Formats: sequence, structure tokens, C-alpha cells
Amino acid sequence: MAAKRMTKSQIIGELAEKTGISKKDVSGIFGGLSELVKRELGKKGPGEFVVPDMFKLKVRLIAAKKERRGIDPFTKQERTFPAKPASKKIRATALKKLKDLIK
Repeated sequence: MAAKRMTKSQIIGELAEKTGISKKDVSGIFGGLSELVKRELGKKGPGEFVVPDMFKLKVRLIAAKKERRGIDPFTKQERTFPAKPASKKIRATALKKLKDLIK
């Protein structure tokens, strides 16, 4: 694994070459895909999006945490841990066909 990862422009160029469409059109497809993901993972969407044969994106809601007192695991002294607001995390899961590609 000594090779470097591809840049965005290299990916767009390679896809344009393999599919026979222009780089501008490939870039537009990625833009459309971004909008689709935003809509599906947003507030009004189902919270899940599948890129066929590649991966599944899923939103995980993390509940808010109240301020609490506890023992600091490093110093072993009692302290107050600050409150944390609710948040969202996105989880990507590889699908079977993607896993089979790297075997």
C-alpha cells in the first residue's frame, strides 16, 4: 500500500475517460449525488442512503448528556464533566459487492 490516494480531479478524469462523458458532466453527477445524500440524510429524509453496490450511509442520533460529577480516569480525582448537546453522526457501511472487490 505504498501508492498515494487519488485526488478529486484524478478521480473525475479517470471516470470521464472510462465512461466517455466529459469531466464537467462527471463533476455534475457528483454534485447531484451530494444533493441527494443531503436530502436523504437531512431532517425530512429517512436518515439512510445507499449507493448501489458500494456502501450504505446512515445517520445516528446521539442524545444530549447532562453535566455530571464523576472520577477522572487519568487523575483519579472527582470532577465535574461538562454537558454535551445532542448531535448526529454518519456511519458508512460497506456492502457485499464492495467487500468482494478488495478480496
